[in-house]
Amino acid sequence: MKKSIYLVGGRAVGKSSIGEKLAQRLDYEFLDSDRMITDLCGSSVTEIVKNEGWAAFRNYEKQVLLDLAERESCVVATGGGAILHHEVWPEIKKRAVVVWLQADPDTLRKRILGDDSSSSQRPSLTGKDICQEMEEVLQQRNPLYKEAADCIIDTAAMMVYDAVVEIEKFYRQLEDINKEEEH
Repeated sequence: MKKSIYLVGGRAVGKSSIGEKLAQRLDYEFLDSDRMITDLCGSSVTEIVKNEGWAAFRNYEKQVLLDLAERESCVVATGGGAILHHEVWPEIKKRAVVVWLQADPDTLRKRILGDDSSSSQRPSLTGKDICQEMEEVLQQRNPLYKEAADCIIDTAAMMVYDAVVEIEKFYRQLEDINKEEEH
């Protein structure tokens, strides 16, 4: 039975805010992979990228994901690029439900521009305008998110609470199916 939930998706889809509330509701531990990386390195994502480059950040991210794959009873908010670690996801999917949170580009643009921490926690990958870059990155990553996802939630017109309820409902249905199969 899958005993954790991983939230994947692009920047500003609500992985952290939904993840925290979902973990509380399930009485699970909430873990944020980007926060784990910054704690490990003692630097913000922007500082890590500036000082060591994206390749080093991705190496830290892969290690954190491998460590997380061993844990149970947790909700994990992954960084937007965590999906790029193709070799890690089969192991994660053995033990966890993967939920793809998505929203249309206009909604994401508004969220990014309205978030004062965007620049420190969401550094540019390409040096382009953050909103333009976000659309290009999503075009590349959406097929990967879709491939990994057990469930897709559109957060554009949904309040955090509503998304949490939808994910919990899906997760409980999977639990019920697994219990039936065990008997």
